[in-house]
Amino acid sequence: MAGTSGSLTTKARLFDADRSDREVELSAGTVKSIGDHQLLWIDAVLSDEASDTRELVTLLPFDREAVERMLGSAPRPQISMHGAFFLVRVLVLRPSDKDDERVVLDLAVGRNVVLTAHRQPVEFLADLNHRIRGDTTLGKMDSADFATVLMDGVVTTYLELTDEILAAVDTLDGKALKATGRDLLADLVALRHRIAAVRRVLVAHRRVITGMAGADFGVITGKEATPRFAAITERFDGAIDAIDAAREALLGTFDIHMSRTAQRTNDVVKILTIVSVLLLPTGVIAGFMGMNIKAPYANDDPRIFWIVLIAIALIAGITMLALRARKWL
Repeated sequence: MAGTSGSLTTKARLFDADRSDREVELSAGTVKSIGDHQLLWIDAVLSDEASDTRELVTLLPFDREAVERMLGSAPRPQISMHGAFFLVRVLVLRPSDKDDERVVLDLAVGRNVVLTAHRQPVEFLADLNHRIRGDTTLGKMDSADFATVLMDGVVTTYLELTDEILAAVDTLDGKALKATGRDLLADLVALRHRIAAVRRVLVAHRRVITGMAGADFGVITGKEATPRFAAITERFDGAIDAIDAAREALLGTFDIHMSRTAQRTNDVVKILTIVSVLLLPTGVIAGFMGMNIKAPYANDDPRIFWIVLIAIALIAGITMLALRARKWL
């Protein structure tokens, strides 16, 4: 059942190993009554009121000062272990018209209790909540296993964002391959900056991801969860490879764009050169006919004009045939 305090909103769902799950009212009694084969997931949309956050934390089996310290820390990925529980802060990117928006997602994972806290909507959490409504076996999972599901969701958001970027690169590829088209340099630069920003945020999670696969972390989560966190590390490395591949693909698009731009420039120069070659005999003949000397023809004879005109046309025609014979046209 969803609970609201001021602008703080919480949703609590209790999973049971007997293949049942239900939404519950979050209270101190609910948390204390959790059995060994149950899992409580609390998803909280935080408010700006510190009292609301403090009230929420007091209901949970975590050290209040440690959780409040994480919630008030700088918005960068981090992980901390506190014996019976651990805290994780990650950044989820939400696509927008300009720069991708960074959404801070905090995880507090203890024995049979998992808290996800954020101030802006996180799409993959909503999708996860919708998907697990029909999966009543999650009560067999412990909190560490559920944490791997959440971390896998975080990595998946970066993979999906990379797919979106690759689709944008493909679109620019199609535009760059056209014989005529507008200058794509501004679009290429903007997408290059976006890829760099996504990679920078993704790589910032390296210490968090590798820390989860460490031996000291296995002391808290148990040896059974260690391989699952190691699998997250592999997916994380795959996400970095994917964003690097997107960057290489964009560089290929840039090369195509510059090649097409150079080709269009060469076409313009070729046309201007042909026009100059065709007009050169015209200028020579016109200059010769305009010389202020006694010419061996009558200046007032109209037939001379037509003879000159025909000569210019013949020279232009012969020039065009010569250019075609050399396959310059």
